[in-house]
Amino acid sequence: MHLRLHVFVGQTLWLIAVLNGKTIQGIPGYGRNLIIKSLPAIEDYQSNVYEIFMEPYLYELGQQGFLGGERSEKQIDLAVASRSGPGLQAVVYLQDDEESGVAGELIFTQIVPNGPVTLHGNITGLPAGIHGVHVHQTGAIKDNCKEIGPHFVAYYGRHGGPRDPIRHVGDLGNIKSEGETVNVKIVDHLISLAGPRSIVGRSLAITKSEDDYGRAGTEDSALTGTSGPAIACGVIGYLN
Repeated sequence: MHLRLHVFVGQTLWLIAVLNGKTIQGIPGYGRNLIIKSLPAIEDYQSNVYEIFMEPYLYELGQQGFLGGERSEKQIDLAVASRSGPGLQAVVYLQDDEESGVAGELIFTQIVPNGPVTLHGNITGLPAGIHGVHVHQTGAIKDNCKEIGPHFVAYYGRHGGPRDPIRHVGDLGNIKSEGETVNVKIVDHLISLAGPRSIVGRSLAITKSEDDYGRAGTEDSALTGTSGPAIACGVIGYLN
């Protein structure tokens, strides 16, 4: 009921502004599209989930961090913002933990706000073997990867593989290294760069060991896939 009232008031204000030939200032989200995303039900676990959110603002993010000035000065209209590719894009610069020597730059691309996200880029210094890839709850990296919190859960409370119907949102599976530069390409339908499942502002971590997708039947497997500590991590930020 409250949502319908807010939508009605917003449409009324917009109509008045158009008729008067004026713009509306100070209304959160004005000029951005309302996106409705539905997630299908999972039998004996969860009913249908509906998300309603607006297209995000873009921020100047990267190795140099946020722009200076007030928060309002950082907001950029999506219609006029320059970007390096179509849709929304985000970037993570991986830094090694405890001198593991792992580094990399990965780009997230989402063509439409409710569509899949493609992750691609290169990682260097990764030891030969299979390593887990996870989005973690926070971006509190500081000087190491030990304060980034648990996997980003959102709606699903059990660890799993990227194709499992029940999984943490941040469970992105494994990558394989031959001891040289690893070319990464992952397509995921659950993470997002906007809305309640947005990974922006959170951290991406590469783990020491292989993710067992929660199949081992142990407590650690159900939480992390027994993938061990993070050997590299970075904060995910909008790429503009």
